[in-house]
Amino acid sequence: MNEVIGFAAVIVSIFAGILFQHGRMDRLESKFTDRLDRLESKLNLMQSELTGRIDRVQSDLAQFYRELGRHDAKIESIEKKAS
Repeated sequence: MNEVIGFAAVIVSIFAGILFQHGRMDRLESKFTDRLDRLESKLNLMQSELTGRIDRVQSDLAQFYRELGRHDAKIESIEKKAS
């Protein structure tokens, strides 16, 4: 009888340990999921910000090249008049 009680106590403690670990793993998974979601959100925000900055740089470059073309035309005009 004592052996059966001892065996039952071991089995119950093993099951309790398994349940306790399972609960901890669920909480750990939840924390990882939350942090991953926050990281993805920050990455999406950074990507949209970088896309906006790249668009502004491209717009500025386009304006720069338009102005450069105008100046080149003026310089050519002046050089033709001078020769």
